[in-house]
Amino acid sequence: MFTNKKVLVLATTDNMIWQFLLPHIKQLQSMGNEVECACNRSGFWFDELQKLGLIVHEIPFKRTPLNFQNLKAYKLLKKLFKDRKYTLIHCCQPVGGVMGRLLGKKFKKPVIYTAHGFHFYKGAPLLNKIVYKNVEKHFAKYTDVLITMNQEDFEVAQKFKAKKVYKINGIGVNWKRFENIDKTFDREEFRKSLGFSAEDKIILTVAEHTENKNYKTILQVIKDLPHNYKFVSCGVGKLFEQNKEDANLLNLNDRVKFLGYRKDVNLIMKASDLFLFASFREGLPLAMQEAMYFGLPVVCSNIRGNRDLIEQGKGGFLVNEITNYKLYSNYIKEVFERNLQKEMGQHNSNIIKSYSIENVLMQMEKIYEENFNAN
Repeated sequence: MFTNKKVLVLATTDNMIWQFLLPHIKQLQSMGNEVECACNRSGFWFDELQKLGLIVHEIPFKRTPLNFQNLKAYKLLKKLFKDRKYTLIHCCQPVGGVMGRLLGKKFKKPVIYTAHGFHFYKGAPLLNKIVYKNVEKHFAKYTDVLITMNQEDFEVAQKFKAKKVYKINGIGVNWKRFENIDKTFDREEFRKSLGFSAEDKIILTVAEHTENKNYKTILQVIKDLPHNYKFVSCGVGKLFEQNKEDANLLNLNDRVKFLGYRKDVNLIMKASDLFLFASFREGLPLAMQEAMYFGLPVVCSNIRGNRDLIEQGKGGFLVNEITNYKLYSNYIKEVFERNLQKEMGQHNSNIIKSYSIENVLMQMEKIYEENFNAN
């Protein structure tokens, strides 16, 4: 049994651990292992992790791999490793992944590296392909287990020289937290509370306001659709105000609602009719998985991660030209004109169940047992 290990969970940022890794940490602990974390303090997440009783070491990582300040961070990590005497390293994110594998090489300890989405991918900028791909290829030699979350990354990783390469079903989602949504939920009343009528077709995006999420194209899509097609965005980010201004310039203020950060995204999904996602890059998008769970058809960019979840014509439509707003709007109209919402939504609800946290933790336990049981 995989037990009695002292594990260092290493991530570039504290929010990565808070948002994605806590169930995996709890699993390691439940198996009888001691777990500590090391990451940069980037927000409230660091303190929240400590409030949970986790030992979290602050290491001032910079998110850009070539930033020279990461040399200082590595020196601190080496001292931490000598003092704490870890027996296994589990790392993620580009900088955390490099640091973890440098430590493994130096101290001759096994390393698990989870790639939540390689920064090089089909359609990526040339610099990403040159820098990130060569870095990942080099450090794969010092990786005992390389874990990927989508087919494109898995196929690329198999060409590297990691000892073992696996693909798991994402980070795992706790679907049980949605099972007890108030049975008295009134969909039409909730839609009214958002300012929509029963005749409106609500198109939802849950995404940060960054260049990667491609809101410019999304707004052009809404502009191209009939007036009763309305758009809701949940999310914050550096381009939030700019996107609001762009919507205003397109005269979309009566059809677009930027709700910012919301704690009731699950209810908004239940009240929506279709999920729209036009990203340039994804690993395996959590927001889309949740939309699928709530039975929404999806129209999205045909990129890594998205196409792992959506089968063309089954759960929605994949758009090959990411900035071609006409293709998105035509697919959206097709969903409604052919009354495909229920059929596609049911398909999505069925297939997404295999991405549950229970299933992913079983996959992880098998990986631990296969590779580190004798160490």
